Amino acid sequence: MNHLLLLDGNSMLFRAYYATLYSHRMSTSNGIPTNAVYGFVMMLNKAIDLLHPDAILVAWDADSQTFRKQEYEPYKGTRKPLDDELKVQFPIVREYLDAAGMKRYEIHGYEADDIIGTMAKQTADIQTTILTSDRDLLQLIDASTNVLLMKKGLSEMQLMDEAAFRETYGLEPVQIIDMKGLMGDASDNIPGVAGVGEKTAIRLLKQYPSVEEVYAHLDGIKGKLKEKLEKDKDNAFLSKHLATIYRDVDLPFTVEDCGYEANDDELNAFFSKYEMRSLMKAQKQEPAVTYKFKTVHVWDVHSEWILPVCTPEPYLKQQCFGFIGLEDHTVYYIKTEDAQNDPAFRHALTEGFSTWNQKECMHLLNRYGLPEGTYHHDLHLAAFLLHSQATSVDALLEAMHIQTPETFHDLAKKSKTDPEQRLINFYRALIEQIARKADKIFEECRKEELWDLYTKIEKPLSSVLYEMETQGIHIDEQILDEIGDEIHKHMEESAAMIYERAGKEFNINSPKQLAGVLYDDMKLKHPGRKRSTSADVLKKMQDQDPIIPALLEYRKYAKIQSTYIDGLKKHIQPDAKIHTTFHQTMTQTGRLSSSEPNLQNISIRDEQGKEIRKAFTAPEGYVLLSADYSQIELRMLAHMADETHMIEAFNNDEDIHNRTATLIFDCDKEDVTPNMRRTAKTVNFGIVYGQTEFGLAEQLGISRLEAREFMNSYFSKYTQIHQYMNSLVDFCKEHGYVQTLFKRRRYIPEINDKNYMTREFGKRAAMNAPIQGSAADLIKIAMIQVDRAMKEADLQSKMLLQIHDELIFLIPQEELETMKKLVKDTMEHAMKLKVPLKAEIAYGQSWYEAK
Repeated sequence: MNHLLLLDGNSMLFRAYYATLYSHRMSTSNGIPTNAVYGFVMMLNKAIDLLHPDAILVAWDADSQTFRKQEYEPYKGTRKPLDDELKVQFPIVREYLDAAGMKRYEIHGYEADDIIGTMAKQTADIQTTILTSDRDLLQLIDASTNVLLMKKGLSEMQLMDEAAFRETYGLEPVQIIDMKGLMGDASDNIPGVAGVGEKTAIRLLKQYPSVEEVYAHLDGIKGKLKEKLEKDKDNAFLSKHLATIYRDVDLPFTVEDCGYEANDDELNAFFSKYEMRSLMKAQKQEPAVTYKFKTVHVWDVHSEWILPVCTPEPYLKQQCFGFIGLEDHTVYYIKTEDAQNDPAFRHALTEGFSTWNQKECMHLLNRYGLPEGTYHHDLHLAAFLLHSQATSVDALLEAMHIQTPETFHDLAKKSKTDPEQRLINFYRALIEQIARKADKIFEECRKEELWDLYTKIEKPLSSVLYEMETQGIHIDEQILDEIGDEIHKHMEESAAMIYERAGKEFNINSPKQLAGVLYDDMKLKHPGRKRSTSADVLKKMQDQDPIIPALLEYRKYAKIQSTYIDGLKKHIQPDAKIHTTFHQTMTQTGRLSSSEPNLQNISIRDEQGKEIRKAFTAPEGYVLLSADYSQIELRMLAHMADETHMIEAFNNDEDIHNRTATLIFDCDKEDVTPNMRRTAKTVNFGIVYGQTEFGLAEQLGISRLEAREFMNSYFSKYTQIHQYMNSLVDFCKEHGYVQTLFKRRRYIPEINDKNYMTREFGKRAAMNAPIQGSAADLIKIAMIQVDRAMKEADLQSKMLLQIHDELIFLIPQEELETMKKLVKDTMEHAMKLKVPLKAEIAYGQSWYEAK
């Protein structure tokens, strides 16, 4: 054992949190903040790289009730409560230390400093370095102990040994306690001598080496300083005592127990769980398989796999340099221009092949005038079903243990280096590995009962989505501009109100300037500790001044302007259409997502959001038809929970929210008021999403006690739902995942997490995912069946969009009646449940009219 690294855990986590709070805010996809953990790991890794320690101990404060607090009750009494976002990261960083195989320790009655001081004393025969941002620990510097002091941010460190300390302070390290005795420490609420600062304390200690010596020579000190010292003599000695690190804690371990050797597998599991993939260690390489590489001009290759070598961009912008295949341990590459003129390559496409991403390949082949292809397999869809937590290409490749020369994310960055060669290197590595792994992945899909989901839903849906994306939806830019003009007027009106209340003009979009106006100029009361101007904070302040509602209105219109007016206009193509991209592998529940642009977030909750739909129009002689599943998730819940009351209500075509109101308020249906129905509706949908009583209270504007009573009443009447939800949580705890009616899995490792906040998220996800996922699977089945029915009937109508539970079609006027019946019948019979499926049909010249 040659080198011991001691960490002041609390000090380092605090520094990491505040160093990244504004510059590097991080959270997982489920909302767990991780910026402090990330910063902690970065600082610790830098120290490890610098020092190469053999042993590591991270010391923590167990609680605030230390011996110092007992002796001096105001000790650390001025410290503010921890931010909630920091508080939840303490158990996560402890989890990191366990994964990294690093010793950690805390003990009631003592501080981390005392543990560190004791260990440094016990290891005087080996080199010891203390990593901290707290200068109190400088008192421990001696011949065998240095302090690595954090100076700025996450990276600036200063190594303080005896010589460096003397040069900086002109004192001996042990005199830190005397300095604190004289000057105090505001951060720890140590009083010291009133009116004595650091410079005065150091000057005194250079003449008299300790507090005791200062007071022994008090007669030699003149003027006001003598008076100050005399007045606060007791405080000086108390402060020195409080600042002195106790070095005789009874530690139940030795330095040998702190031996450190990184465990890459456990660390990678931790980094994957908390989505810190940039910190992951390189996986162990598989045994090398040597492949040759050959560029050909004629495709004389019998390859099961063909991959386009293309830029990682939205399909409308993609450039394809060529195509890559594999036969007999040789990777073959044909440039696009050669492929276009090669009958053999065209034949290979129509004869059939497997690829990484079928829909992407179809778009590229179509753009370059090649046959769209016949596809045996789409590996990324099959692999995603096995690894549904991997919602990006890089995460999915990582889950498949596929290594590429650079990440897909990095590949997407523009570079001056040869883009074709970079792409060839990437796709060459990809095809070499998927060719070896594909059979095992397909075998695993069968074993895990995911084969039908892959072959009967996801893969056929890919072709349907390709046609929808190619078709696009027409948008009238003039109507969009007119809506934009109205939005701009509303923004100006809101801004005028804001300036009037503020008494001046300022940049409303600047959080700093806005905070100054609200909290400094207007003296409004902030509901929390931070000077936040976020929407959720402003909503809590609405009653304080008319400026707050005006701000919320301004932001609403500004978002509509940027997201829906400006945001949509930049995606209008020369054919006057928008061609969005639908994704099958970007949500863990199985719901489709949309990008470039995201058409699934066009709001229908407020009139201004709905107005945007007026710009999506049908050409002359056509109409847009909307088909929307009614209350599909509640119907899924009724079926999956086998809930008698709900099943009866849906089978009798009752108002389900009215029925719920009669149960939770114990009244007749004639006595249900609109407010009671609204409450019942909120509870109904809240249950589907695993809502907590706190969330329900927030949404309804009631107390948590009232929300708890509503939920208890709900579950006492809908007993099967209560049992079903509990069974989902229990199943997830045992198996680590939940599944839909079609066996789609969502893995939820958070369900058994040590962190309460993480665990509660896991419970909510376990309750919601089977219902939301089953509804998502249903709409996909309906899309496939409607598409098939339209083609069998040889109709000219086209499916354009899927917006969650809604399908949008472009229909020639003469096919309207046929399509109304075809779509409604197909959607309502897409699968058989214990309750009827109901599809609501509407149509018009615009999406607005069709909704």
